[in-house]
Amino acid sequence: MAFAFFRFLSPSRAAEMADAPSHAFGLRARIANQFRVVRALMIRNIMAKYGRGNLGFLWLVVEPMFLVSGVIVLWSYTHADGAHGIPVAAFVVSGYMPLTLWRHLSNAVRVMSMNYGLLYHRRITVFDIVIARALTEVIGVSAAGLVVYFLLFSVGLVDWIAEPSLVLLGWVLMIWFSFGAGCIVTGVSEKSEVLENLIQPIQYLLIPLSGCFYMVSWLPKAVQDYIVLVPLVNIYELFRHGFFGGAVVVHYSIPYIIFFCVVLTALGFWSIASSRKKLTGR
Repeated sequence: MAFAFFRFLSPSRAAEMADAPSHAFGLRARIANQFRVVRALMIRNIMAKYGRGNLGFLWLVVEPMFLVSGVIVLWSYTHADGAHGIPVAAFVVSGYMPLTLWRHLSNAVRVMSMNYGLLYHRRITVFDIVIARALTEVIGVSAAGLVVYFLLFSVGLVDWIAEPSLVLLGWVLMIWFSFGAGCIVTGVSEKSEVLENLIQPIQYLLIPLSGCFYMVSWLPKAVQDYIVLVPLVNIYELFRHGFFGGAVVVHYSIPYIIFFCVVLTALGFWSIASSRKKLTGR
């Protein structure tokens, strides 16, 4: 025991204890540096996509607003009595804003190739580029969703959200799911031109199955048992449960959604890492 005590007071141990705060400080400095890198990449993405003039970053918010507003006007004429008792404007907002988020995040084709020059900077990694792009899209679509919702709420076209916590959970899970899918797209699109060209058709084919245009309870019982196997449908049901509360019958499983989010993210990171090696070999 005395030996252990003197070992604790040994010069080498004292040096380790003295260095501990500096290591912690170094870790904090590296994390802060990566935050700065991601922030700079986000600003670069906005400038490259929307420019410095005209609407600039505001267009990131205005673009989804035009889509949602147009669909609301069209559906108001074609579904004058509402969608199964749900006000048209509320149903459209609860459908098209998550869809916009899904499309923007998952359509990450050739992100590495288009930004390959940035990788010559020692502090920038592939994941910095992917995360910066995802955060830019999330902020833009989320801001657009809030603006559209409060505009419609101010004119009485939608009611106050029944359970905001469930809406937020659904939105976060849609971000996670779409980010994982986007990482897979990022990696796969670098491997094969054929696979790259298949990505957009697959996205369009998924839209009717996603749950954007319907709720599970509206479908025949025989179809419900199969459609709930689609993860996107579960996310939509969760989101609309929060939006409409007890006014709708919903079918979803949060553990099921999280399982697919984890799987997609793991596959996405592996896909990016393997494609990164291929790019390096070019």
